[in-house]
Amino acid sequence: MWFRGRTVLAITLLTTIAASIATYAFIELPDWDFKSSNRQEGVNSPIAGGLRQDEIDKVNKALNLIEHRFIFKMDRKELLDGLIHGMVESLHDPFSVYKSREESEQFNEALQGVFMGIGVTLRTDNGMIVVETTIRGSPAEKAGLQPMDILLSVNGESLENVALSEAKNKIRGPKGTKAKLKVRREGTTTPLDLELVRDRIDLQIVNSELGSDGVGRLWINQFNGDTATQVQNELKLMESKGLKALVIDVRNNPGGLLESVIDVADQFVEKGQSIVQYEYKDGKHKVDYAPNGAKNGKKWPLVVLINKGSASAAEILAGALQQSANALLVGETTYGKGTVQMLFRDELGDGSMVKLTVNKWLLPDGTWIHEKGINPDITVSQPGYFFSSKLPRDIVLKFDMTGDAIRNLQNIMEGVGFPADRKDGYFSQATKAALEAFQKREKLVVSGEVDGSTAQRLEELLNKNLHDNPEFDKQWQAALAKARDMIAALS
Repeated sequence: MWFRGRTVLAITLLTTIAASIATYAFIELPDWDFKSSNRQEGVNSPIAGGLRQDEIDKVNKALNLIEHRFIFKMDRKELLDGLIHGMVESLHDPFSVYKSREESEQFNEALQGVFMGIGVTLRTDNGMIVVETTIRGSPAEKAGLQPMDILLSVNGESLENVALSEAKNKIRGPKGTKAKLKVRREGTTTPLDLELVRDRIDLQIVNSELGSDGVGRLWINQFNGDTATQVQNELKLMESKGLKALVIDVRNNPGGLLESVIDVADQFVEKGQSIVQYEYKDGKHKVDYAPNGAKNGKKWPLVVLINKGSASAAEILAGALQQSANALLVGETTYGKGTVQMLFRDELGDGSMVKLTVNKWLLPDGTWIHEKGINPDITVSQPGYFFSSKLPRDIVLKFDMTGDAIRNLQNIMEGVGFPADRKDGYFSQATKAALEAFQKREKLVVSGEVDGSTAQRLEELLNKNLHDNPEFDKQWQAALAKARDMIAALS
C-alpha cells in the first residue's frame, strides 16, 4: 500500500538491562522486541538448574556421531547455534528467537537508524515468512506489500521453511538492487509477483500538521527513547497555533519501548488512570498508571487511527486512550500482539542473544488482545486501490482477460479517477473504454490495453494521489469528520 511519503519509522535501542528488572518494550528491525528494567524482579536472575547429566550425555553422543560418522565437513559452532535455534523454535512462539553472534551484530547495525532493504517487519508462522508491517515510505509499501502477506520466494529462491534470519539476509541487499518477491495474499487465487528496488531506509518517528479547522494530526510511527519528547514538542507547536481536536495516527506502527508508550499516553490520560496491565508467569498482575497526567489540564477531543499493522506498543496506546481518555478509535482491527519479550544479550557469553516472551500485557480493563486485536469504534476499510500492487510488465492486459491482475488494474483505475464498470477481475468493454479515456488524457497510445508505459503511468498517478491527496485516504477522512463533529459539539 502507499501512504504519504514523509512519515517513516524510527528506531532507537535502550542498551542497559538493570540487575533487577522491569518490562520495557522495544523494537528491533525487522522484528518486534521488548526490553526490561527494574519493575519485575527475578526475570533476569541466573537460570536455575540446567541440563541433567543424562541430557548432557545425549547431546554429546549426538555431537560425537556427527563428528565421526557424518560424511561432509561440519562446523562445531554452527552445530551449537543450531542446537539453541532448535530449542527456542520448539517453544512454538514466533516472537521468541535466538540470534547467533553474527546475527546479533547485524541486528545492532540495523539499530543505528539507517539500513538498506525493502522496509518490512517479518515473522515466521508454520514455516512461512509473514509480513507484519511495512515501513511508511519504503519500497515495500510503495510496491503494495501488505501485513499478513506470505513471502514465498525472493529472486527465485524459496523462503518456505527457511529460518527468519536467513530469509532476512536474502531479502536485504545493497541500494539499487532488485528483490523480486512471490507473495501469497488472502483473497487471491494465484501468487503475486512484486519487484522492489532496495533503498536506504532513513527513519523518522513523529510528525504533525494542523488544519485551518483546528484539527491536528499526529503521526507516531515508532515508540523509542525520544518519541515522548517529540510528541510533547509537536503538541506544543500545534497548541500554539490553535489546536482544537487531535487525530493520532498509529497505523502500521509496529510498537516499541513500553516506557516510551507510557510516557506518550501520560500526556493524554489523567494522572492515576490506568494505561496498561501486566500478567507474569506466576499469575501476578501489575498496573502502570499515568504518573503525571495530561499537562496543564488541557484536553482535546481525541481520535486514534488504527489498522491491522498497528501492533504491540501501538495497541497499548490505542487501548489506553480509548479506555482511559475517551478517545474514539477509527479504522480496522489491530494486529493483536499482547506479549512482552525480553532480550538476553550477555547470558550466553559469546555475543549471541536470546529473545524470550516473558509476560502478557493487558488493556486497562484487563482484556488480553493477543491474536484478537483491538476493534475500532468506527470501522472504516480503505478502498481497493489503497492496497494495489504493481502491474505486470511481462504481459499486456487486454479485453476479455480475467484474473487477479485485472482486478488489481480495476482498483488502480478507480484510484486515478477512471473507475471501470466492475472490480471482479474481468476485462470488460467498459473497462477498456475507461482505460482508453485515461490513455487519451495522459497522451499515451490509445489502445485500451495495458502495456509497460500505461502501467507505469497508472502507478505513478496512483502513488501521487495516495501520497499527496488526503481525500483518497478514507480512514483519515472518517477520523477528520469525527474530530470536526467533536469540535462542533463543544461549541
